[in-house]
Amino acid sequence: MRPTPTNRAAAAVAPARVPCRMILVRCIALAALGAGGGLALPLPAAQPAAAPQLTDAWQALSIGSYEDAGAQFERTGAGREARLGAAIALINRPPVTPSSLAEAQSRFTALAQGDDEAAHAARYFLGRMQQLHPIAPDLPAAAREYETLVATGADDTWCRLALVKLAILRLTLLPGAGNPAARFAAVEPLLAQTRDAVTRRDLHLVIAEARMSRRVYDPVTLGHLQAALAATDAADALRPDILVQTGRLAHLAGDRATARASYAAFLRDYPKDRRCYTVNAALTHVDGSFPP
Repeated sequence: MRPTPTNRAAAAVAPARVPCRMILVRCIALAALGAGGGLALPLPAAQPAAAPQLTDAWQALSIGSYEDAGAQFERTGAGREARLGAAIALINRPPVTPSSLAEAQSRFTALAQGDDEAAHAARYFLGRMQQLHPIAPDLPAAAREYETLVATGADDTWCRLALVKLAILRLTLLPGAGNPAARFAAVEPLLAQTRDAVTRRDLHLVIAEARMSRRVYDPVTLGHLQAALAATDAADALRPDILVQTGRLAHLAGDRATARASYAAFLRDYPKDRRCYTVNAALTHVDGSFPP
């Protein structure tokens, strides 16, 4: 599987409370169960400890200081954002044990009962825990968590992340999901669940790559690649890769005009890319057999 979405940290600001949506980038990268740690520097004994701010706790979490971050979240109070941060710190703080995972799962489950952004984040992390559990992964349970989140229709960051993860599970990993045609059919409707251009791009790419891995070189697969390409611009790091993929697939599918246009666009827009030599060679073969 290839989850294509991108990763990007911010600095702490004033003592104002930071809403979940302002720190999503920091905790998205912590979705997998990992390791790391860090200790806070103690204040001088004569100086009273200042009350920790959520901004500081998220900052500690974003740099991998899970123990420090967890302690700061616990001291900020019982708010839902603080409880979410503490649970995320817990699944990353070494040593990761069955008891720490069970405690984190219990915390996420309690938070997921609401209908705010913290609830959606908690539901997403429940899915990730089931999918990536180091002892007993449960892919059907992970898919159910993602489906529950998508069914809210919120189309927020967490729902969009869940859509791509759900597509990957349905296409490649879920047992008993049927033959390739059934798997493809189970994913196509997910495109209608979001208006976000980047998420739709990622879904088109996941579907196209799953079809190509099954050697389904047809106009439907090509259409998914072209839709993904249409959602990019020159600054998108994925655009040159998609252009090359589109050219190769179009050639294999017999659409030589699209192959020629894709290769030519790559050579025009990325003249210093190391693949230019091979792409130029492929372009010269467009009117002949597909090169070995």
